[in-house]
Amino acid sequence: MLARVLRWGGGALVVAAFSLASATPSFAPHIAQLQITPNQAKAGEEVTVFGPRGYARTNPVEIHFGSVSGPMLGKFQPNEEAYAMWGPGTVRIPEDAKPGIYSLYATQVVLPAESHIRGVPARGELTVLGPGGTPVLGATQAPALPDQSGPGLVEEEPVSTGTVVLVALGVGGVGMFLAGGAALAASRRRSVEPVAGA
Repeated sequence: MLARVLRWGGGALVVAAFSLASATPSFAPHIAQLQITPNQAKAGEEVTVFGPRGYARTNPVEIHFGSVSGPMLGKFQPNEEAYAMWGPGTVRIPEDAKPGIYSLYATQVVLPAESHIRGVPARGELTVLGPGGTPVLGATQAPALPDQSGPGLVEEEPVSTGTVVLVALGVGGVGMFLAGGAALAASRRRSVEPVAGA
């Protein structure tokens, strides 16, 4: 009975050790996003825009219609967090916007000290509805975002293969140690048990 408990306990410890070794936390910064509610509106109507965490905290965020250099619909100041958020706030769709699918862009001037900020300009999609509030069939998709890669976005200290192998060997060693302890305890128990019929 004790041997079975020790085997199950050793197995559980090995599984736990492997789980902990593979579940080490890693740094994952927020990426700037632009949320638009509702994502369908008529020309001249207002929509709510929101930038969840991921923006630089120094300069304001500008919302542009159709392209990063399109008409500015609004300006919002981020809060003081490291990966700042802004809004929610409202912007008005231009009166002369024709029915179709458009992009709203959240642009921001990022200082050299804020080069860790990723995803700016952020883009959100908006459908400008036609007469009667219906979507226009066959509307073209919004253009792709420009290349956002830049200096300072390379991982500085990647985990090497050697480190992963050492962690795996360490976990394996702990598992073998526990299995050996369980086997030793089981063999001692057998040697102490009285022989039947003696």
